[in-house]
Amino acid sequence: MVIVPATTGQMGVLPGHVATIAELKPGVLSVHEGNDVTKYFVSSGFAFIHANSVADIIAVEAVPVDRIDANLVQKGLQDFTQKLNSATTDLEKAEAQIGVDVHSALNSALSG
Repeated sequence: MVIVPATTGQMGVLPGHVATIAELKPGVLSVHEGNDVTKYFVSSGFAFIHANSVADIIAVEAVPVDRIDANLVQKGLQDFTQKLNSATTDLEKAEAQIGVDVHSALNSALSG
């Protein structure tokens, strides 16, 4: 089974799943193989679930959760929050908001 962080909510994918395309949001993608679970943080992308029980995950960035540095996540969250608060243009606000969203999701991945 694979649990995908879709923009519409968490989506579990098992063999025989209906063919689907889902947009990924920043969050944890977990791969369950028997009793083993491997978790990856994905920043964005798409999941393509095919009728033949194959799932293709196309992620802009993916990293095993256990390789994420909590200190860097906190620093990034503070930096992007500060940029968001001082942004003066719509572009600056949008870029800072994306940084806040991704770092908040990273923080959640580490704590949960």
